[in-house]
Amino acid sequence: MDFGYYSFMKTAFIRVGRYGLKITLAALGLGAILYLLLFTSLGNNVFKPLIEKNLTTVFNTPIRIDTFALTHNALTIQFHDTVGNSVNLQGQFSLITLNFHALYHAKIVHNGGINTFDLPLKTSGSLNGGYGLMNMHGSVNLFDGEVLYRAQFKRLRPSDMHISIKNIDYQSLMQWLEYPHQSSTVLTGKIDLHGIERRDIQGEVTLRTHTQNFFPSELVDDNSSFDLISLFTDDQGKIQPFHLNLTLDASIDELGILEQFAMLPLRGSGNLDATIQGDQERLVLDAKSNIAYSTSYGRVHWKKLRPSYLYVDIKNADAATLFHLFSQPSPIEGKVDLDAESNITKTTANLRVNRGLTYPHILKRQYRLTQPKTRFTARISAQATPKMIHYQALFKSDLARTQINNTTTHEGMLHDLLKAIP
Repeated sequence: MDFGYYSFMKTAFIRVGRYGLKITLAALGLGAILYLLLFTSLGNNVFKPLIEKNLTTVFNTPIRIDTFALTHNALTIQFHDTVGNSVNLQGQFSLITLNFHALYHAKIVHNGGINTFDLPLKTSGSLNGGYGLMNMHGSVNLFDGEVLYRAQFKRLRPSDMHISIKNIDYQSLMQWLEYPHQSSTVLTGKIDLHGIERRDIQGEVTLRTHTQNFFPSELVDDNSSFDLISLFTDDQGKIQPFHLNLTLDASIDELGILEQFAMLPLRGSGNLDATIQGDQERLVLDAKSNIAYSTSYGRVHWKKLRPSYLYVDIKNADAATLFHLFSQPSPIEGKVDLDAESNITKTTANLRVNRGLTYPHILKRQYRLTQPKTRFTARISAQATPKMIHYQALFKSDLARTQINNTTTHEGMLHDLLKAIP
């Protein structure tokens, strides 16, 4: 037997054992320290100010933690802002899977603090998952209606979202937006969005309105305008690449509720089916509608998020309903076809009126025109710039035939055309 080799192996074994024991003791010591830091009241008190600081940064307002308790299988945190809005979260935590299940309740009823929208609300729901995948379910009472929401987060970034609204009081919404409005209208609908974290957003939006009564309000120009550039730019003013594929299904039983956004005294009803597809270089909106009992189609192009092209095709619209759409008494009845195309700086249009009939009393009262009741047809083509319109028109009636070739202002064109009906 080689006693030298045996002695060497024995010494090596003892050294490895001691080394392993040291590693084991060090690991146990580190584990004990981490446990003390993470899962005891002593450790919770150490981390509490750090979490307060992070929450203050996230909400951009001072946050004070009332309760913070983290154990190896549970988490409780309660905090409030300086104006009294509060959030409470309690749940179970798994060290093995690093997932947790929690219930939350937020009472945000005071303006300021974490309530950056100055919108009083109370919401509650649940969180399930972990860093890789988190699901949120909740509800909130808002504008005397109910909102149900469901969201999915991947690596803490929103990926999918579903929002369902029911019986939202539209007048309360308009008051919050600081627009004058008088109606008994409720909104119902849903929003489904997917691929948010990839900026490859696909989804559906549906909206239904029910209006019992409506009273026109004074139109308020707040000197603000909406454009897609402001919607898609980040804090540094840059447009990050994205792709959209959205569908819209809307049914509005009283278009007057949109008067403050359209800056027009609208009336009537209408349905809209639309899709918007494209990216930051080119977006295309295709839409169909039954406005004024017509079969209508429209297309809008945006180039680098700026409108560049517009096309409208309206067939068999009711003339009286078209005037009513803009809260105007109709001086004629008949069926109207219109096709128009615009590159924003110049617009061409063709208008046809079939089975037309004038209303002399409205012509007299609204336009100071004296004409007998006349059946007519009309063919009108026009080229418009932002300031002027040049048009050619052909009228045929029971009495005569009239042709016009004229240039006028936008405001004067309708009066001139009505005056020309023979």
